[in-house]
Amino acid sequence: MNGSAADAIGILAAFLMGVPLVLLPGYALAAASRLFDRDAISLGRGWLLATLFGLGLLPFLDSTLTRFLGLKAAGAANLILALAGLALVLRRRRPWRIDAVAGLLILAWIILVIGVSIDVDVAGRIYQPLMVIDLVKHAATTRAILETGAPPMDPFFAREGRVSYYYFFYTLSALVNGLGRPLVDARTAFLGLTIWIGIGLYGLLDLLLAQSGLVRRAAPGHARAALAALLPAAGLAALFAFHARHVFGFWITDTGSLNEQVTWWGTSLLWVPHHVTGLLAAWLGLLALTRAGQDRLDGAEPGGTAWIAVLVAATAFASCVGLSVWVACGAVATAALWLALLLRERDWRGAALLVGAGILSLVIAAPHLADLLANRADGGAGIALTVRRFGPLDSFDLDDPTRSLLRLLLLPLNYGLEFGVFAAGTILFWRAVPLRQAHASEVGRLLTLSALASLVVGTFLKSTIINNDLGQRALLFAQVSSLVWTVALVVRFRADRVPAGLGPPGRLRMPPVIAGLAVLGYVGSAYFLVWQRAYRLSGEPDTRFVNAQPAVDYGLRDAYHWAAAGLPASLVLQHNPAPPRAFAFGLYGLQPTGVADRSARLYGAASAEILARVDLLRPVFATSLPATEVRARAERAGIGAIVVSSADPAWGDPGSWIWEARAVYAAPRVRIIRVADL
Repeated sequence: MNGSAADAIGILAAFLMGVPLVLLPGYALAAASRLFDRDAISLGRGWLLATLFGLGLLPFLDSTLTRFLGLKAAGAANLILALAGLALVLRRRRPWRIDAVAGLLILAWIILVIGVSIDVDVAGRIYQPLMVIDLVKHAATTRAILETGAPPMDPFFAREGRVSYYYFFYTLSALVNGLGRPLVDARTAFLGLTIWIGIGLYGLLDLLLAQSGLVRRAAPGHARAALAALLPAAGLAALFAFHARHVFGFWITDTGSLNEQVTWWGTSLLWVPHHVTGLLAAWLGLLALTRAGQDRLDGAEPGGTAWIAVLVAATAFASCVGLSVWVACGAVATAALWLALLLRERDWRGAALLVGAGILSLVIAAPHLADLLANRADGGAGIALTVRRFGPLDSFDLDDPTRSLLRLLLLPLNYGLEFGVFAAGTILFWRAVPLRQAHASEVGRLLTLSALASLVVGTFLKSTIINNDLGQRALLFAQVSSLVWTVALVVRFRADRVPAGLGPPGRLRMPPVIAGLAVLGYVGSAYFLVWQRAYRLSGEPDTRFVNAQPAVDYGLRDAYHWAAAGLPASLVLQHNPAPPRAFAFGLYGLQPTGVADRSARLYGAASAEILARVDLLRPVFATSLPATEVRARAERAGIGAIVVSSADPAWGDPGSWIWEARAVYAAPRVRIIRVADL
């Protein structure tokens, strides 16, 4: 089958696997909690609430079951919950009506995920998307959990011990992979699950708009139309890229290299959906605690008892930690501010519920937290103090105190550019809406607290492991709040203008400044999407190694698919680790690898050991070593078979060991040779 068609079918099949593995179990959990009654959420949105519950609670529940009983036990538990959810669905009449706006938005999202993520298979070549840079990690970790359990073995560096990483998202994608085989592989399982994360985000925003009371006087369709119009917008970071094109002479495909970026929804959902899922889990926990109090828009009694709210919140918070420790830092800061406010107001019950949920989440997440600390070879705090980077200052020769002072002074400009339309929407919202009205509900107050907490964390703290994920992911809370406030502003603006005859009732109207900045935000999103496919045309030196030889990548895809069926699953299969990054082993392979490349330290392996193994194996692919020497080096590294391609220097030598040894797989551009046959 054509590779593009196989990928598209796999993604759609994986998406459908989410119905019994995410949606229906989530529906059963939401119904059992009774925290949200049908009057408290907008009509016909039960399926969105079910998705939010599934994504917020199942990562912890499934990962814990997998850790102690195995992945099959987790899958069985999900299917039992799915049957319970299905029984509830069948008892209700049309419980999951999907309105036109939501349906079209989800359809567009499915098409977008497929369009930007599949391999384009044409004439013996595959053209990979730029997102393979991160997709290799997602697919390899999914495969590792499917094959080795949780926590998984390190998919980038063969070693004793388990990974030190927040892996809960990949437990879900491993379940999708296992249920969907052979149509679904690790890569398409992850991408199919990504579609559900987009639906979950939409569900969270819909719920926040309803529970905050900020749009209670608007027709449901007006708020949804405004949300659909604003969700695709990004900030103004593309302006940095246009300036860089003028300065450097080529296009920058990742604007995050030009500034400490605020990663908007299109980028976050496609590249790092596990962080977005952590956000969903954190907000589910916060919302559950508000439902245990008296914050009911419908005036009814609380829909669930306090202990159920605490249990749901604790489970959701534990999920958040295992989905993204960086998002969890923002959640902890939010909870700390909320607790301080509750204590100041002498709301002892609310404070006790929050503290109880926090303590319980620490207790149940303790084994997973221990993994994060125990399985990382390189020491260090992982978090450091900083003042948020502002890219334009990098071109000036400044000492550290001066640079930090200027960064601090320019923070409003920095955030204004990164938040774009949502910065303007936030300012206009707070100018138009009194504080008492904005904080009429506890959810409305939490929107403010979470935004402030995440801005403090994202401004003055940074993570030191590879990238500043803390500075980028903690701000997801502020992004949610600013989006909700901007939607509320647009709905309020329309309500003020339509009675005056300034537009037909069904027309969405925005303040001119919001409309103009939204258009620029669409340009920013389009800029990101274009380079997912057209990065070869950018001229950017840093992306030239990605899919540099499409014909070789086509051969590697076929070779790894053969190896998955033709070689033992535990056999260590080694490619050339010398290039800047390696992708095929993780995207398409089943077997573990000895070392991925020099960047293989993400999961806790010691940097010195990684570099030593790369140096040990690099001559195997670069020079014409005797076969006995190749075997000796491979055995020292624990390698069982070697994947060599026409991109490797040793391929071009007719006297190389590559041509002397018997190959178990031989194709025009790729050969696989077992070490035992050397």
